[in-house]
Amino acid sequence: MSKPEVCPFQTGFGAAIINLDLSQPLTAESFKIWEDAFEKHGVVVLRGQNFTDAQHVEFSKWFGKLEDFPDPKDQASGLPTVLRVSNVERDSNRIKPIDDAGHKSFWLGTSDWHTDSSYRPILSKASLLFSREIPKAGGDTMFAHTGLAFDALPAAKKAEIEHLVVVHDFEETRRRNNLPSRPEAIRKANPPVRQPLVRRLADGRRALLLGSHIAYVEGMDYEKSKALIAELTEFATRPAFTYRHKWRLGDLVMWDNRCTMHRAMEYDMQNERRVLHRTTVAGDAPLLV
Repeated sequence: MSKPEVCPFQTGFGAAIINLDLSQPLTAESFKIWEDAFEKHGVVVLRGQNFTDAQHVEFSKWFGKLEDFPDPKDQASGLPTVLRVSNVERDSNRIKPIDDAGHKSFWLGTSDWHTDSSYRPILSKASLLFSREIPKAGGDTMFAHTGLAFDALPAAKKAEIEHLVVVHDFEETRRRNNLPSRPEAIRKANPPVRQPLVRRLADGRRALLLGSHIAYVEGMDYEKSKALIAELTEFATRPAFTYRHKWRLGDLVMWDNRCTMHRAMEYDMQNERRVLHRTTVAGDAPLLV
């Protein structure tokens, strides 16, 4: 096979990698090409893939330690590091009821702009999402590069926000949509966490840390807090900073949670099946100490 090649997208941001078959063991050379593309472009797409969940875990580990998903019903193939992102029940293989509180909360949370694991003390580094079943229409995923957006902000706005702290709360989606709270054990395992609104990356870059898990800005009037987050989100999701992925069967999409956020787009959830499997690469340390 030819050497893997990186093909940057012509609009927005991101890149595709061709000539990389993930059903075969990675080599150090191939991984370096992939890793460099990930660090440079924020989103990388590999089309036409066909691999097992166990293989998904193995190549994901090249990027670092993986996060666990402790609820067995959310796991794929009994693997605690592979999350089923789906409207299909794992055990019955039936489409989930549209009014199920857990499913509704998950859908509302993922269909709004969010950053994976931002409600955890240690934010994730990257997510790798693979399409196993896709609807006939819709179900795209939008990505926004919050590093590019921060760079484009006026200097005065950067100075205004660069030291602000926001509280991310796993319960925020349910609270905002008047849904019942999660079980007490889950709430206790995921208490609200403080995060910087502007995060500093290892290479000196900065990026906005936004998303639907934000409950409020510390020390700011609640309504002003909501208005500021809405303003920054609107700015960060302008066409110049976004990429819309139209899923095909066998797509693997990897994105950098340190400098992007994303959202799932609508599709016919009651009649169309959508099954994707995700691994998540853990971060290194809390952003605030």
